[in-house]
Amino acid sequence: MLQKFWVIMLFAMCLGGVTKAHPHVFVDARTGFVFGSDRQLEAIKVSWRYDEFTTLVLFETLELDLDQDGQLNDADRVKILEGETNWPQDYKGDIYLEVLGQDYPLGRPKAAAVKLNANQIEVIFDLPLSKPIKVDRLPILLRLYDPFFYFAYTIVSAKASPDLPEDCEARIIHFEPTKAERVLQDMLAALGRDDSPEMENVGRLFSDEVQLTCG
Repeated sequence: MLQKFWVIMLFAMCLGGVTKAHPHVFVDARTGFVFGSDRQLEAIKVSWRYDEFTTLVLFETLELDLDQDGQLNDADRVKILEGETNWPQDYKGDIYLEVLGQDYPLGRPKAAAVKLNANQIEVIFDLPLSKPIKVDRLPILLRLYDPFFYFAYTIVSAKASPDLPEDCEARIIHFEPTKAERVLQDMLAALGRDDSPEMENVGRLFSDEVQLTCG
């Protein structure tokens, strides 16, 4: 996804003053699981579709579509993908895969592309596993979240890959807040754009997840 410091700077330049409420950026996400011929899970397929306002901010600040034809050209795509694929080494892209309840390391984005979908920027890429794994009867969990809850992800589909084995199912579990979590959401909504939540890894509490089961 777009590196957070970049997006924060874009919002600051465009809006000025104090922008309230966490989260600030809303993303519709589609996920998929890429399998090899030997039924090993090899990669996660991800697409981000940014909200209309974030798309507008990016168009203005990155000077996209200078010919005003309503399309992204090659130069536009290069500008966007620079922030999508050139991640710092310690940045996980807000993508977390769990196997047997433990974090499983992922690689860097590959096969990245960008397009306009209903006038919103959408970025698609594959994220390879550090090592392919057999998933038969293993509990696999995929979460998308920003630890600081500056970005909010809604998983709208878990069928971004067509090669899911017949005996595998990817099921989305949407976040449903409890009363206490609604209170916490209200507290976060009062934060300014330069404020960080005191609770560590707070975005995980509000994350959708995808459960993969096979066999």
